[in-house]
Amino acid sequence: MYIYDITEPQKPTFISEFRHGTACDPVVVDGDYAYVTLKGGNFCGNTDSGLYVVDVSDLANPELKVIYPMSGPNGLGIKGDRLFVCDGEAGLKVFDKSDAPNVTEIDHFEDIFAYDVIPLDGSLLMIGEQILYQYDYVENNIELISTFELN
Repeated sequence: MYIYDITEPQKPTFISEFRHGTACDPVVVDGDYAYVTLKGGNFCGNTDSGLYVVDVSDLANPELKVIYPMSGPNGLGIKGDRLFVCDGEAGLKVFDKSDAPNVTEIDHFEDIFAYDVIPLDGSLLMIGEQILYQYDYVENNIELISTFELN
């Protein structure tokens, strides 16, 4: 994970990096923490899969705080205190991150393949195995409201 200063967008300046095993690694950042999913057992090279929580309060010295084991994580997204993690065949996992770096699983949709997610105001779009899912969420209440098959 590379950290750049984009004060001058046309000329980003390298600040630091967080090193981990070679892996495909989507990243989302909120406040002092970066959330990184590392997927093992694929062409990216990593052997273990997990959600890594990295303290980036000191941009020059990012520090790994916690690793949460995952089955096969892909995309992730943040909205407020919610962290949504697509864990492949293990489904969509929803975490409360209000006590970061500690996160608490508050919901798990197990019977779907979850690949990527986009949290919006009051709704969540997720894609997995040629299906687009739309969820409605308010506080801790998350429910499926529609699906659409993709070609």
